[in-house]
Formats: sequence, structure tokens, C-alpha cells
Amino acid sequence: MADELSALHGEQWRVAGEEVRGPGALAVRLGEPREDDPHRLELLFLADRDRPETAVPDRLTGTGGGFGGGGDEDPLRRSVEVWASTAGAALIELVAHNGRFAGHLDPSDPDGLPGWHAIHGGVVGWGTGKRFHDVQDWLVRNPVLPALAPALGGDLGRDQLIGVQVCFGGGAGRRTAEVRVHGEVHAAASAALDALDWPRVAEGDAYARTFVLLVRRAGTRPPAEVGLRAAGRK
Repeated sequence: MADELSALHGEQWRVAGEEVRGPGALAVRLGEPREDDPHRLELLFLADRDRPETAVPDRLTGTGGGFGGGGDEDPLRRSVEVWASTAGAALIELVAHNGRFAGHLDPSDPDGLPGWHAIHGGVVGWGTGKRFHDVQDWLVRNPVLPALAPALGGDLGRDQLIGVQVCFGGGAGRRTAEVRVHGEVHAAASAALDALDWPRVAEGDAYARTFVLLVRRAGTRPPAEVGLRAAGRK
């Protein structure tokens, strides 16, 4: 995790006890691997490690843990790579705020979630066979936030710093579609994702993941002081 975030950020991240710490007050806290699924790991990103209200929970979901093996020799490391490219990029962009790591969507953007300022992380795909990239390609061409908006509804439990993880795909008669909001499975949004017309691969498998950080609801004050301290600026 420290190596991946250092490479992504261009700043040094290091292990400090149970945390991986970045510049300023940035930190990621890792949970323990589950005995029934060692490739799935709970984690908590903190824009300010001294302020629990800045925490954004998430889960490592890469090429293990029920989302396709993909042939990786080290599925846990691959899961970290997938997380860093999607959620990690969006969360670092929160404090960088320069468009280098992820894209910004205002509340009126047709690709965004109505009523929310958002940061959209990368889109990562994996799988096996000749069509392993089909689901990723579909997700790049088809923004899912507008399609999921009716299922997500207007009340997401808080007014700022909400992580939305989207992961879906399958192959050979099996498929999975999961939307997590602030770390918890959102049943209605997951069902809406499953009903979309993304490719069902018959041979091999194809999966994709992305992550969106809902920074704040429109009309509320942005958490600017979080970014200043986390970036180490006075």
C-alpha cells in the first residue's frame, strides 16, 4: 500500500504502526484479512488522521474476493493496485485539488450525481480471455452515476465525504454487480447496476471497478480546511 500510494502521489507514504501515512495528515488504516477471503481487506482513508469525520471507508476488491481471478500470481497486491488507481486517486485529488489525479464533477455535470460535488477516480478493468476489457470499455463510455441516481436517492447519510464504490462484471454464466456507499452495500443501487446493459462475457471473464468521492452536497460548505492541513500548507 505504501509503495503504490507513493508511486501514484509522487510523495512519500510510509508505514507507521497500523497506518500507512502520507504527507501532512493523510493516512490509510488497514483492517485484518478475513479468514474466509484473504484477498478482501477493509480499509479507512483519512484526509486528516486526527479528525474521524474525514474518514472514508472502503474495501479492497481487485482480482480476488469473488470478482474474478484474472490469473494474477499475487491477487492481494493486484487488489491494492486497483484500489490505488480508483479510490486512492480520488482521495488524493481531494487534497491536491488540481485535476492531476482524478476528475471533478460539479452538481450540474451530466456525468455526475445530481446535487453533489464529486471527484471521479479512475476506471480499472481485469479478466481473462479475448474480451477481458469489454466491461471496462463499457464503463468508460457509459457514466454510471446518472443511471444510479434514482436508486441512490437524495439522502446518503451525511452531507460530505462519501465514497461510492462501483464494481461489476462476470463471465461463463456468472456475474456480480456491487455498489457500496460509505463502505456499505447499497442494495437498490446494486440492483440498478445489475440491470444496466453492460457486456455479459460468455468466454473468459471481464470486470471493472471505479470509485467516486462525493465531496459535498450542493449548497453546503466545502471541507477546505481538511485539504489545507492534509497538504501540509499553512
